[in-house]
Amino acid sequence: MAELITLAQVVGVHGIKGWVKIRPFLEDLDILTSLARIQLVPGEKVRIGSTKTVKIDAVKQQGKGVIAHVEGIDDRSAAEEVRGFLFQTEQDNLPPAELDEIYWRDLVGMRVFCCEPDSDDKGVVVLGQVDYLLDTGANDVLVVKATDDSVDDRERLIPWLVDSVVTKIDTESRSVWVSWYVDA
Repeated sequence: MAELITLAQVVGVHGIKGWVKIRPFLEDLDILTSLARIQLVPGEKVRIGSTKTVKIDAVKQQGKGVIAHVEGIDDRSAAEEVRGFLFQTEQDNLPPAELDEIYWRDLVGMRVFCCEPDSDDKGVVVLGQVDYLLDTGANDVLVVKATDDSVDDRERLIPWLVDSVVTKIDTESRSVWVSWYVDA
């Protein structure tokens, strides 16, 4: 079976017609309604429930959050039953990333390099590898864990600010280059 990718998590309910509040893990919300095969999978803290194939028929912004409607979930009680569930799909079902885009999952495991700003020769420094990414609201954050060849054994939180902090992503060499201070 192909690897499942988490698209969103159900974090609550909205109204009485079966809408659920979701925490999306993708920028393009249209992907949620375009996919024919989405699995609704019990999350880590869900004690009762089983995986089922669903179709998300509507997604929209609601204030600062996002709500979605799933075919067949048409009242508040049914929506409550899927609180904590995850929307997942097989990796192959996702559209390919555009030339100037990259999926978060593709960043995980990439080596992170920087040029030491205070060194005279601008030497290359290995900070570690991407462990995972955080969505903080203001901007996403790379969580970089130390590796055997990294400059030290510290975990680093590096803001995902393309051009100003993240200066280069090389998918072929699986590397991310950042403008970052080693002691930061």
